[in-house]
Amino acid sequence: MEWIDILKCPITGKDLRILQTEEITTLNQKIAGGKVFQADGKPFTESIEKGLISVDGGYIYPIIKDIILLLRDLAVVDSADKIIKDTISDDKKLVQDFYNKRGWHTDEAGNYEDAVIFEDLRDVSKDYLKKCHDRVGNFLNPSGKYMLDAASGALQYEDYLQYSANYKYRVCVDLSFQALSEVKRKLGDKALCVLCDMTKMPFKDNVMDGFISLNTIYHIPKDEQATAIKELYRLLAVKGKGVVVYEWYKHSSWMNFWLLPFRGALFIRNRTVNAFRKMSGSAKEGRMLYFYAHNYEYFKNNLPPFKVKVWRSVSVPFMKGYIHSWLFGKQILNWLYNKEEKEPEKCGLKGEYPMLVFEK
Repeated sequence: MEWIDILKCPITGKDLRILQTEEITTLNQKIAGGKVFQADGKPFTESIEKGLISVDGGYIYPIIKDIILLLRDLAVVDSADKIIKDTISDDKKLVQDFYNKRGWHTDEAGNYEDAVIFEDLRDVSKDYLKKCHDRVGNFLNPSGKYMLDAASGALQYEDYLQYSANYKYRVCVDLSFQALSEVKRKLGDKALCVLCDMTKMPFKDNVMDGFISLNTIYHIPKDEQATAIKELYRLLAVKGKGVVVYEWYKHSSWMNFWLLPFRGALFIRNRTVNAFRKMSGSAKEGRMLYFYAHNYEYFKNNLPPFKVKVWRSVSVPFMKGYIHSWLFGKQILNWLYNKEEKEPEKCGLKGEYPMLVFEK
C-alpha cells in the first residue's frame, strides 16, 4: 500500500497508517458494546474489516469494498471528546444523494441516468463529443504515478480512461459511494478510490502528477468553488498539469444568443406550471442538484494563473435544438470543431464549456 504515503487525516492533517489486526479486533469489541461513534456524533454500529488510523490515534477511517472513507464526518472515534459535529452542507448532501440514488445507476440500455438527463446521446453528436473528450489529454502530462480525478463519478465514458492510461494509479475522489463502486469495478487495483470532500482534500501537498475535474465544480457551493480548485493546485506536483472543465451557462455570450427563444419558451412554461401548482395547492418540486456557474472574472481574481481553452463551445440544449441528422448536423458539428481548434481561447471564453488549464 505505497499510496498511503500521499494521504493525510482530513481532521488533524496527521499521517495515516493501516489498522493492525489486533486493533481491529479491539475496535469491533467496542463497536459491539456501543462505545464507538462517527465524528458527527452518530453511533457507529457496523464492524470494521479494514481501515486507516491517524498516527496520533485520534481518528479511524474505514475501508469498505476497497473504498477509503475519508470524509470528516464519517471518521470513527471511541470517545465523545473527539466528536467534531462537522457535517457536509445541505447543498453537498443534495448532490451526494442524487448520485448515490439515481445518477450512477444505469437504465436498460446501459446508460447512466446522469448521461440520460444531462448529455446528448444521439448518434449525430457522438463524433463531435468524442473529439471534445480527447482534447483534455492534450493538456496533461502523458504519464506519471498519480493522476487525480476529482469528482470522478462512475467514469461513464470510455473516452475518460485515456487520461490515466500511462499512469500507475488513477486517484478517484467523489462524494458518492455508488460512483466509486463503479470505478473500482472498472479499474480494479489501478484505482485508488477515496470518498472525500473536494474542498478539504485528504492528501499531502505536491503529490499528484496530474489532475482532471470534469463538469463538477459548478455543483460545489458557489463560495467554495475557488477553494476546491485551489486544493487541486495544492496537490499538483512541480511540473504537473491539470485541467478543470467548467460551464459558463448564462455567462456564455454565444449560448445566450442562440438559446434565447428556447429559454423564453421555458420561462413561460415554468411560470404557467407554477401558477397551476399554486391554484391546485400542490407542493413545489424540490431541487434535483445544486448548480451555480461563476463568470471568468471570478476565477481570474481568485485562482493561481491558468489558461482558458475550449472543451466544447455548445451546450446540450443547443445541440438538441439545432443539431439534427436531417439538418446537416454532423457537418455543422465538424465545422464547429474545426473553428474551436483554430480559436481555442475565444471559443473557451464565449462558448459554453471552457477548460481551465493549470501547470505548476
